[in-house]
Amino acid sequence: MIEIVIHGAGRMAEAIVNAAKSRDDLLIVATIGPDSPDWESPIPHFFSLQALPALPALLIDFTLPDGTRTAAEWCADNDVALLSGVTGLRDEATVALQEAAKRVPVLWSPNLSLGINLLAELARRAAAVLDPDTPVAIEDIHHQWKKDAPSGTALMLGEAINSQRGDEAGELEYSSIREGEVVGVHTITYTMAGEEIDLVHRAHDRKIYAVGALSAGKWLISQYAGLYSAADWLAGRINGMDEA
Repeated sequence: MIEIVIHGAGRMAEAIVNAAKSRDDLLIVATIGPDSPDWESPIPHFFSLQALPALPALLIDFTLPDGTRTAAEWCADNDVALLSGVTGLRDEATVALQEAAKRVPVLWSPNLSLGINLLAELARRAAAVLDPDTPVAIEDIHHQWKKDAPSGTALMLGEAINSQRGDEAGELEYSSIREGEVVGVHTITYTMAGEEIDLVHRAHDRKIYAVGALSAGKWLISQYAGLYSAADWLAGRINGMDEA
């Protein structure tokens, strides 16, 4: 049984706790945060990492950028693997993750959905085959309250595509729509002479991010110290290294 602490007590923490209920190999032992969860939780809550009575195998971080820095430093000091899905990181938090990765396995990704990361891999492969000057458009649709545009996931997809295009390639075209209660739709369009290719991912339930976090976390704890991406986790699944 792998013991996990969630750094954060918001909606993602609730989703991870619920997703873990169907697992017999993972156990959420605590949540951490300055405020108690505003949802009914059977999990012990502590107001700081230092208050934990025992060390877990993995810390899953869904806080804010300053919290990620704290989590990285604590994990490095206590030999605990760290998985973080926090976006909008400032330089201090990014450096803290890089420093922690010298001592423990660290995985950071703006999106831990298995489907999105498979989409990124398909987008990367398509870009490697097509001419580098092929026009590419990335559209993201989210609920009306999402403020960042393009989304962190859209930018992640763009990075995957650009990793296969040379310096001579044109800029990617981004567009964002904010409406209703849409969980997330990401569409990549490659436009060629006389034809188009669309790669689309539609998220129907936020629990996909929690399920992905648990799967990626289980994979992470068996890795050596280092800084990993969701692409590394996906490669592990492709190579049969992940049972979850």
